[in-house]
Amino acid sequence: MENSKQKIVDRFFESFAKHDMEGIRAVMSEKVKWYFMGMHPYAGVKKGIEEVVAFFDIMGRLMGESKPAIEKPIVSENDNHLIECVHTTSNRKDGISIDHHACVLWTFEDGKIIEGRHFFADQEQVNKYFNEVAKVETDND
Repeated sequence: MENSKQKIVDRFFESFAKHDMEGIRAVMSEKVKWYFMGMHPYAGVKKGIEEVVAFFDIMGRLMGESKPAIEKPIVSENDNHLIECVHTTSNRKDGISIDHHACVLWTFEDGKIIEGRHFFADQEQVNKYFNEVAKVETDND
C-alpha cells in the first residue's frame, strides 16, 4: 500500500503545506492540469505545477476563511485514479455559505499526479458561492 494513490496525494498536501517545491515535484508531473470549472473568477484549467500551486494557495486561503466542515463519505482508487466524494459546509463569519457535494478525480501517470478534476453536484450553487466570495475579496482589497 506504500505506493497507493492516497499516499501520493497525502505527500502532495504535506509538501504543499510547507511550499516544498522539490517535494511537490516528486509527486506531481510538470505537465499537470487541474480542472475547476464554473462561471466564477476561480474557474478554469490550471496548467503546470506553478499554476496548480497558485490555485491551491487561493483555495486554501478562501477555505480557511470559510472554516469548512469536510467529510469524505467515499474514497476509492485503482491503478491510475483516486476519487474522493466530499461533503463540504462552510461557516464564514460574513454569512456566505455553501453546503454541497463534489467529487475530485485525481489521475496518475508514472507514479505522479497528472490531472485533477472537480465535479460539483450543484454547479449553480458553487458558482453563486464563489462569485459572492470573490466580491467580498475584491471589496476588501
